[in-house]
Amino acid sequence: MVMALMGTSAFQVLASGFNMKSIGAVSTDGKQVSQWWYTASQPTIRGEASPGTDVTVTIDDKPMVVSADSAGEWVFTPAEGLSSGDHSVGLTSGGSQIDFTLTIGSENVDWNAVESGTGEAMPAAGVAWPTFLMIGIGGMMLMTARKLLWTN
Repeated sequence: MVMALMGTSAFQVLASGFNMKSIGAVSTDGKQVSQWWYTASQPTIRGEASPGTDVTVTIDDKPMVVSADSAGEWVFTPAEGLSSGDHSVGLTSGGSQIDFTLTIGSENVDWNAVESGTGEAMPAAGVAWPTFLMIGIGGMMLMTARKLLWTN
């Protein structure tokens, strides 16, 4: 049986198109946490990105690149099994980054942390300033249009 657990604090990721969807058969539901546990040594990581873009998957400072297909889906499985214990994982695409620790093996799960709800959540991938910029520009355009319509 293969099992994955997530760290205890999590939230939905609403970044623009870059997301980790699952580790193996376990859905991550777009949540990012600082640590995931997985019992098998060769986990398949799935996600979504802009169609045709590259996703760099870095495990323990060894980068590998996969590409999102025309539907924006990407899949990565390490060529070799990972050793039991903690592994630093980074996922990068289009300037967004998802970093977490992947702990391989059921003997390495900190069951007390999982059950108690303690843990550290990671910030969402992506950048918010373009959204705020577009809202500001839209507001200025509305105010200008209103002024032109009411003064004529």
